[in-house]
Amino acid sequence: MARLASQANLQYIPTQDRIRRIIKSYLEFPLKGTTCLDPCCGPGDALLEICPEGNFLFGMELHTARALEAKQKRFVKVLAGPFENSIISNRAFGLAFVNPPYDWVAGGKMRYEEVFLNRVIQYIAPKGILCYIVPKSLFEYRGQIVLKTILENFSDVRICKYPDPEYQEFNQVVVFGVKKPLERITASPEWWEEKIALVTQGKLPELQALNDPIYAIPQINPGFIRVFKVTHYDEMLAAAESKTMSFLEKLKPKNGIKNLTAPYYLDKALLALLAVGGYIDGKMPGHFLSGRYENHEVSNTEIDMETGEESHVTRKTSSSVFYILTKEPGENGSRIREIR
Repeated sequence: MARLASQANLQYIPTQDRIRRIIKSYLEFPLKGTTCLDPCCGPGDALLEICPEGNFLFGMELHTARALEAKQKRFVKVLAGPFENSIISNRAFGLAFVNPPYDWVAGGKMRYEEVFLNRVIQYIAPKGILCYIVPKSLFEYRGQIVLKTILENFSDVRICKYPDPEYQEFNQVVVFGVKKPLERITASPEWWEEKIALVTQGKLPELQALNDPIYAIPQINPGFIRVFKVTHYDEMLAAAESKTMSFLEKLKPKNGIKNLTAPYYLDKALLALLAVGGYIDGKMPGHFLSGRYENHEVSNTEIDMETGEESHVTRKTSSSVFYILTKEPGENGSRIREIR
């Protein structure tokens, strides 16, 4: 079955709630946070639960509705489209959490679990951590190739089977490893058969909650990835963002809007500094920031404290209005925020 049909038929197995909590106990995150990738993030719940606040989450999801759901959560950026169509900076992530589609690539010569593993290897930074969730059957189909790829690219490898009752229901295993320079491995067919049999026969340690984490995730590029995009047009995603784009077109910023991103949250004091520096009306490099002045009259009734007489006073005042892009859409679906 083709992958899109497979997804449509709900061959989508999100990481189970209890398994997320157990996996989290294996991982120690840096105090200042790190940059984390989930290339098959679904609505984003798994990575959100595994990674504490203060870490920077990047996701990708083939199913557009789930991608849009993840976009509204604590992610720096979520791409909608096939992982094979992504363009991502190499060695950019401290953690890669990978629960890929379980399916054959068209033609039946390779599985999508392999495609995701081979691609994600290049995105993990040196000493970064891989958490790879796959069915036991992957090692029955492609055991030596997959295991060889893991052992050549990762050290301190642990393969654990799900605890029961999840293992009886899903037959899934979790692979942990620390990214290392490529190291070619040569072994006899008997050695490979022995290692693969441990997985296929379920002779593995059981995934269980730990009091002390085993894997220390390095602090890598906190919040910044130079390239993170997908060469895939999604009509549903484009429609969801049309309100933002149409609003930007009406404001007519002086620089192009197609490659703009959302800045960090700007309070009034920061906006005043930007206005003084001339960074308004679309001039803010790489971001969108538009501003204008509004003049209006304010009428007040004043009382003379000595005579008690009333007088009506009209004064002209002005105020500044700014429009910025935000990372998450508001209630109306737009990422435009007005600040006065």
